[in-house]
Amino acid sequence: MSIVSRLCTIAVFTSATFGATTLPSAAEDNICVSWRHFQEERWRIDEAGINEALEGTGHTYVSADAQGDPQKQPSDIEGLIAGGCAALIILAQDSLAIVPAIEAAQASGIPVIAYDVPVDIADIIFISFDNVRVGRVMAEGMVKVKQDGNWALIEGDSSMAIINLFRDGQMEVLQPLIDSGKINVVAQQNIQNWKPDVAQSTMEQILTANNNEVDAVLSMNDGMAGGVAAALESQGMIGIPLSGQDGDIAALNRIAKGEQTVTVWKNAHDLGVAAGKAAAELAGGKSLLEVSGNNTFKTPSGVDQPAILLTPIGIMKDNLNLVVDAGWITKEKLCDGVDEDPPPACQ
Repeated sequence: MSIVSRLCTIAVFTSATFGATTLPSAAEDNICVSWRHFQEERWRIDEAGINEALEGTGHTYVSADAQGDPQKQPSDIEGLIAGGCAALIILAQDSLAIVPAIEAAQASGIPVIAYDVPVDIADIIFISFDNVRVGRVMAEGMVKVKQDGNWALIEGDSSMAIINLFRDGQMEVLQPLIDSGKINVVAQQNIQNWKPDVAQSTMEQILTANNNEVDAVLSMNDGMAGGVAAALESQGMIGIPLSGQDGDIAALNRIAKGEQTVTVWKNAHDLGVAAGKAAAELAGGKSLLEVSGNNTFKTPSGVDQPAILLTPIGIMKDNLNLVVDAGWITKEKLCDGVDEDPPPACQ
């Protein structure tokens, strides 16, 4: 079954509406999820994976959307706890601000999963991709096509600890080239809430400040890469090396058209499934260390957390067939507007 088909099927099962919290009657069976926002298409895919994993388990999906507000999210979690949660999955907007809410859940005896974004606190399980590897794969894809020149680094929201993991991976590849003088970093900017429009205006300012003398843009995700691409296109610069991550439909199409170099595909459906399965196991009485697929993640402060870390895949022009074959994107959407020099997946 394709990802699109799964989404259509699972939408019938989903008990929550975006931006609202729904509280079913059997509260002791609730698997509660606090989302930081739904502005990016990938979170709906994650959600579908969670719901698929919960089918037939007797648990009910309940969610709240913090809409990118780090003050709203703790309040959302308070409401979820009050409604009853057998396990709680949190995609944190602010990894520090969310700690008191997690501690409140733990005080209520609710097992907590830090989803995709790390939170530096003991006695939770972290479920994500190997995010240092994400950064490394992103940079590796870029240096395959450009190992010198003026580079701009467009980074995610500075309040999110995960960007440090991405940067660590990127610098494993780039730092030797920076130290040797081959790569000159002309700008390094954080983008609040990873907003594409802010990324676009920021890139426009970078281009103006550098008289358009920018040779590559290392963007930390596909949403921001879309904003960067718009800024580049307005200056006739579309096609210079540009990175992203998440495997967004628009980004994959840009790669097919030669407008983006690499995205890091993190199969969000599989990540959601992993979280849903873990939540059901925790709700059933398993300890954090007994959850299937457990490994260890060391937080910035040195805390060893139980973790499930999936492997990301770099997607470039030559291996776009992987996302088509997986049902992540149709060939029609991938190849829309590809008029010349089509990649193998569009031939």
